[in-house]
Amino acid sequence: MSLREHGIEPAEGFSANGIVVRPLEPSDAVLDHDAVMASRDFLFHWEQDPPYPPEDFSVEDNRSDLEWMGDNHRNGLRYTYTVMNADETQALGCIYLLPGDDPMYKTAEVTSHDGTDLSTIDAAVSFWVRPSTWNDRFERTLLEALLGWLRDAWSFERAVIITNEKLDHQIATIESVGLTRRFDYDRDKDMYTSFAYA
Repeated sequence: MSLREHGIEPAEGFSANGIVVRPLEPSDAVLDHDAVMASRDFLFHWEQDPPYPPEDFSVEDNRSDLEWMGDNHRNGLRYTYTVMNADETQALGCIYLLPGDDPMYKTAEVTSHDGTDLSTIDAAVSFWVRPSTWNDRFERTLLEALLGWLRDAWSFERAVIITNEKLDHQIATIESVGLTRRFDYDRDKDMYTSFAYA
């Protein structure tokens, strides 16, 4: 089922701590492409869809991806948000919200670490930021703002934050704010096991 079919409509974005979070649009193709290519080595492992992004990934290729994401957002299937600096001159990352029963998770072998039933999860949230911002603790700043936004602006009963076993820096950031690993997801097509935190 889509997020809309679960009764979940997209929240407005937010601005805090020099961050602007708002729906990602095709008009963001140039800025988003710059962020994607600057994060290429990280995204190779984060996406688990090699060789994304390829070396010859163009702005127009990116625009096509953003148009597809925008259609999904408008149709309530999945929601995608860009993360920008305060004056929206630089894209710093992205946030993605999927239904907890999205097909990509339904086809996985799921291991629960605390006995929680997977059916109680109504959203899977993932995010990335430019690795160049890590030394400034921006990843944690965004995650703390993101958790508040999920709590205050959305109608989720229980959302999880998704990462994978290869992403040591992101795992450390997620655990640093007190989240606990609840589930592991294994799919044959993936290079790594995905972890779900709440």
